[in-house]
Amino acid sequence: MRVFRRLPRVSVNAAVATALILANFFTWGQLLSAAAAPYQVAPIRAPQIESLLAYIRSGEHSGEAWEITLTELEAEQTIAWYLAAYPQIPFEHPQVEITPDYVSGEGDVTLLGLRVHVSGKARITLDEGLPVVEILALSLPLPGSLRQAVESEIQRQLRRADLLPVRFTSAEWRDGEVTVMGYVR
Repeated sequence: MRVFRRLPRVSVNAAVATALILANFFTWGQLLSAAAAPYQVAPIRAPQIESLLAYIRSGEHSGEAWEITLTELEAEQTIAWYLAAYPQIPFEHPQVEITPDYVSGEGDVTLLGLRVHVSGKARITLDEGLPVVEILALSLPLPGSLRQAVESEIQRQLRRADLLPVRFTSAEWRDGEVTVMGYVR
């Protein structure tokens, strides 16, 4: 009994606080170890896009028609290739779903050093040879004003399609793939 008297007395509050901290560490450890690995695809530019770009760069074009069919995987790989070519874009792990009614995408964005999962859904139509994107849903963990600024920037960047060396004549959206037709300017 004298052994127990020599041990320092621990208050009930300190014991409870220690138990809660240990439980918290255990819970975070379980959550982090159970987190799914991010979806990853190889950064490969779709061969059809590669050959169209090579043809445009050759300068030997004059209004020729073109047609490209992309699957979801080819779209994801091309986006991953583009992101690898431009590391200043803080987006990783693109995942795409193509349906007749909309295109949805998701991935991870790094904001202020934190990785955040984001997603969006859009309907893409054509008007006078240019894509028109209607954002149907956008999952951004930002306050309203910042979210509005991001959506405005997305629309501003999409308007730059006028600078593309191609025009689009049609797009056929199906489950899992899209066929786009157009001509080289």
